[in-house]
Amino acid sequence: MEPCTLGYIPITLHTNERQPVQAFEVGEFMYRRCKPEDIENPFMNISITELSHNRSGSKNSILSIPEDVLFNIVPSQDKEKHEYLVVAKLMIVSLNEENKYLKQYEQIKDGQKSIARMELLHEPEPCMYPHCIFRVWVNDDVITYENYKFTLNKLKQLKTKIKEELASMIIREQISQDDAPLS
Repeated sequence: MEPCTLGYIPITLHTNERQPVQAFEVGEFMYRRCKPEDIENPFMNISITELSHNRSGSKNSILSIPEDVLFNIVPSQDKEKHEYLVVAKLMIVSLNEENKYLKQYEQIKDGQKSIARMELLHEPEPCMYPHCIFRVWVNDDVITYENYKFTLNKLKQLKTKIKEELASMIIREQISQDDAPLS
């Protein structure tokens, strides 16, 4: 992998020959940037293809903080941060025996069975070691922007299940009067 050449990216985020860690931890956070108006559910109005996130890492080995996902890692774009975006937080609450996140969904439409699976993968970028994606397959085909409307988009039930799964992971900020200072 090429080294990071963007001087504004903190060195702690550079991949620097570190290998991906495909095992995740229960309680680990995932961070995704989105528009402020989409913060309640950043997956509602998007195509389910490869969904980019940053992982926090474990409590003993922090890989990123929420604001890190706002850094621009595309050298051809003339900006350091996505200033007008906000950070949506997701939390991993369960994993399989291998400490991986992998879900499978089925739909029968017109007598045809379709199987979708979604997996969380750690796929570092040169300037963003904590970079991860939720990758989706339908019947063994990886969903991309190019094939989305001919695959997953035609399978409304599967698409809805995947969006609902992602939405269920979102951490919503809560206000409690127990936290308010006494006067």
